[in-house]
Amino acid sequence: MASIDDESGSSSKKTVGKHGVTRLQKIHKAKSNGKRIEVQWNSRGQPIKHNSKTFASFIGVTVRRLVPISLDNWSAKKNKEAVGVYKQNIWDEIEKAFIIGEEHRAFVYREPGKLHREFRTKMARSYLKDSKGGFVKHRPAKYSFCIKQDDWDKFVAQHMTAKFQKVSDENRERALNPQHPYRKSRLGCARLEADMVEESEVGEINRSQVWKAARVNKSGVIDNENVQRVVDQCEKLTEALSEEERQDLGPTNILFEALNLPNYSGRVRTYGFGVCSRDILPRQNRPTQMDFEKLYGFCNSLKSRLEVLEREKIERDKLDREKLERQQTEEVEERQQPKQVSERLQQPEKVAQRQHLEQVVERKQPEKVAESRLPSDKGSCNPGSFGNIPEGLFPVNIYLSSPSRCLVARGKLYNTKGNTVHGMTLPPGYVKVNIEVAIVPNAPLPISVEDRDVSMVGQAIGTIVPWPTKLLEFVAECEKIPGQSQNKGNNIQHSVEYSVSSPNKSNKKFKIEESPRVGGSAGIANLPFLDMYVKKMMRVGSLIQIKMEESIFGEEFLEQLRVESIKEILDHNWLSASIITVFSRYLYDKFISPNGLINKFSFISPHVSREDNLGNGIAKILLKDEEFKDKMILAPCNLGKHWVLLVINLNAEVIYYMDPLNGEPTKHQNFKTKFENALQIYRANSSSKVPKVSKSKKISWQKIKCPRQINGVDCGYFVMRFMKEVIMENEFMIPTNYFFYHKCRTYSHDKLTEVKEDWATYVVDDVFGKQEAIILPN
Repeated sequence: MASIDDESGSSSKKTVGKHGVTRLQKIHKAKSNGKRIEVQWNSRGQPIKHNSKTFASFIGVTVRRLVPISLDNWSAKKNKEAVGVYKQNIWDEIEKAFIIGEEHRAFVYREPGKLHREFRTKMARSYLKDSKGGFVKHRPAKYSFCIKQDDWDKFVAQHMTAKFQKVSDENRERALNPQHPYRKSRLGCARLEADMVEESEVGEINRSQVWKAARVNKSGVIDNENVQRVVDQCEKLTEALSEEERQDLGPTNILFEALNLPNYSGRVRTYGFGVCSRDILPRQNRPTQMDFEKLYGFCNSLKSRLEVLEREKIERDKLDREKLERQQTEEVEERQQPKQVSERLQQPEKVAQRQHLEQVVERKQPEKVAESRLPSDKGSCNPGSFGNIPEGLFPVNIYLSSPSRCLVARGKLYNTKGNTVHGMTLPPGYVKVNIEVAIVPNAPLPISVEDRDVSMVGQAIGTIVPWPTKLLEFVAECEKIPGQSQNKGNNIQHSVEYSVSSPNKSNKKFKIEESPRVGGSAGIANLPFLDMYVKKMMRVGSLIQIKMEESIFGEEFLEQLRVESIKEILDHNWLSASIITVFSRYLYDKFISPNGLINKFSFISPHVSREDNLGNGIAKILLKDEEFKDKMILAPCNLGKHWVLLVINLNAEVIYYMDPLNGEPTKHQNFKTKFENALQIYRANSSSKVPKVSKSKKISWQKIKCPRQINGVDCGYFVMRFMKEVIMENEFMIPTNYFFYHKCRTYSHDKLTEVKEDWATYVVDDVFGKQEAIILPN
């Protein structure tokens, strides 16, 4: 900066000619007397009051003298070394003339860049071209003391380029028509604010007041309509706010709202040069999605740990009660010699219901029913009874007898040659067992493995250990084991037990495991029975109405299960939505509700996901219950003769995409957009206290590498098995490579048959048996 008049922005060559070069006599006099001038600073590190203009002028003169005019960018990386030298030289010159602290070095380093750019602009406007518009080749005589001819030649060459001409024209056009013209010349907002505070004797001035004062004319009157409009809007907003809300909040204060202009990163208005957003509002690290997921994971781990502890306590109390009841029963039996307990348990409710249905069918065709009652050639497993065990590997349940008989693990019986384990001879009555799944990890081993320092079941996973034969129970088809009694009339039993996943997975969540099926091929399976019942008892066109509760699907409705739909699963054809819906009800009744997971899992009906084209219906269901935000929502979807499964985590705003054909969700854009719209509607309207995320944040889709189907009809069966395994794993996230214990290339025929058997068992026992359905004739 040369002088006060120079910095006023006059473009008249006549005026420039009358004004000489700034001499700064005050500074030279002080330096001659060995004194330095003191500069006052405000709280934001900007020079204010009396010596601030002199300080700025001195920096401007020093910049012209030390920095060549050909330097076209003060902050470019290519000029970093040279600019660093210029900055240090300017700082040394300023320290000789002014009292300035080290804390103001950053301002001093930025100010020369601004003044150098203003000086280049002034030279280009006043001296670069002659009256005819041609470029002047000789440097201005007035500034010959600070501009070398070589630097002037480079300066002229820079301005002759087409790129510079284009940028210059754009900037000139914008500068000629400012919407809110600044009227205080080189006074600056910082000095203006200091003068206003001093005059009003108020500790702080509102930013809108500073902005207004900088745009009034010499008479203190606003003569611009745009400025007046902003001032009126500021006053209107101020009246609508309380005293606390009127405080300046950086980019969200009253002035920003009244201007209604786009904001640039780091820009703050009416503070003056040298201040950015981080000086007003200290930057805070915004939480990332990873931070949210870590927090969710931590909370979920605590919740799961509490659930495990609570269940362990319930189990201990149950064992104590059973022990006490058993002791009391034994005492009573010794005195009264009652009938055997087994006689009272021969006709449980399930068997009675089955027999009733069998009698109804038997009246229609007794010969075929009688044939179905005949035992098969294969033997069935009778848990706990052993004959002569042949050589081989056999799946077993592993028990401990103290303090009471309790299932602690699952594994395989190794009936192979040799009677040593880890160098130890097997004691009488013991066999070799390989532990595969720990159900009670902290249960003690009957005999510790000393060479491996293994003493508990959880530590012995994958290890062969000795185990008493009387504490093992065969769990698979036992045709290879002779001497087994046949189980002729038992239904396939469904029960769930709690187990802790293997430590190898580093997962402390309890997962749900289905106990092995008892009965095998010799028992009356439900699929053949259902097939016979449908053919003999239900006419073509008949349907069954099953009530679906709001707690399962978020809304209550009647599912109409037609005979044709039942035949789909009996004949292993492509499945309709009613089959998937009934299977969801089965999972809720048999897995979710008995295990206290009502607040963990829920479903969206495939009817809703199919019929709702825009996502409004799905969002409506999600908004019905605030507890949806803490659930994993299973949404089986029909993409048009193909089933996929979506598992939605509302808290994390993640949709897990499970496609038996390994397809991409982006191939079904309308389907993908529908669910994204539903989650965005939920995000916008939910009153739940969920972590607030940016509205611009996209919904995350994660494709899961799940087992793949190998034909064109299995997709529905795969989706039903996906749903079952997700609930059994009891996790808040699904690994990209799928769950460790269920990962495979494709599902075997037995695994798909198991799903069909589950569905048939539920329909026979819980729909027909409990008379929950109404059979309507055609």
